[in-house]
Amino acid sequence: MKELFQLLFGLKFRALFFEPTENGFIKFFRYCFVGGIAFVVDYGAFSVTCLLLGKSDFITAAATTVGFICGLIVNFLLSKKFVFTEDSKYGSVKGEFIGYTIIGIIGWVLNVLLMLVCTSWVFSINRYIAKIVVALIVLIFNYVARKIVLYSK
Repeated sequence: MKELFQLLFGLKFRALFFEPTENGFIKFFRYCFVGGIAFVVDYGAFSVTCLLLGKSDFITAAATTVGFICGLIVNFLLSKKFVFTEDSKYGSVKGEFIGYTIIGIIGWVLNVLLMLVCTSWVFSINRYIAKIVVALIVLIFNYVARKIVLYSK
């Protein structure tokens, strides 16, 4: 944690984002940053789909799926470049992407279910606000699952 704060407060952005590291805090920081970019893509695709198609549980689930697919692709590409730079347990990029996608699909199911719980099944939270809360929960799940399943030694 100390190294992360030294890089942050020392404004050493090159080391913070680009230099290889085994520091788990720095990797999680990078994953959150990458996840933030992927979330913007996900949220944008979700919002556009909702605005174009209307409001219903089906549309919320469909829009969540469209956003998920767009966000997954962005997240994989950026994570491979900035976070999980080491080889995965699967050896090939194709195998790694398949594992990444399987974990992502579990995250997507969690995402859709939590969205429906938050917006209509249990609560009546605005779907745009619920999307932000759910995204934070799923971000943590995805990072931990990918770190353990794909990149642990």
